[in-house]
Amino acid sequence: MKKPKKIFINLLSLIIFILLLTVGFNVLADYELDVSIPGGPAAGESIALAQYIRYLYLFALGITGIAALGSLVAGGFLYMLSDTVVSKEVAKERITSAIKGLVLALAAYLILYTINPDLVKLKEPDKKFCIRQ
Repeated sequence: MKKPKKIFINLLSLIIFILLLTVGFNVLADYELDVSIPGGPAAGESIALAQYIRYLYLFALGITGIAALGSLVAGGFLYMLSDTVVSKEVAKERITSAIKGLVLALAAYLILYTINPDLVKLKEPDKKFCIRQ
């Protein structure tokens, strides 16, 4: 990569970082939801950004579990109903892939909790860091 291209990418990254840093603290106010999240607050309620991200994470984890269950069931049916060795191998691969995906999704929480338990406890940042008060 040429040197001017590296300088441009670094400068652009710095500008984006500064913008996110300054604008990011202004989004700490409560939001009124337009659409409700399953398992979360209803539409029209005010919610903090950290709680909203938490609900989104739990919703995505639930969707991942449902997708893994569906893939396990489909792999089980394929294994039971197939007669050839090749089809059984495909079914086994589907089942192991579903289990690996589910373990990977759940391991993200475990890794973050092992590093620092406060990483999985989303809470509002201190208001003293906010630009707008």
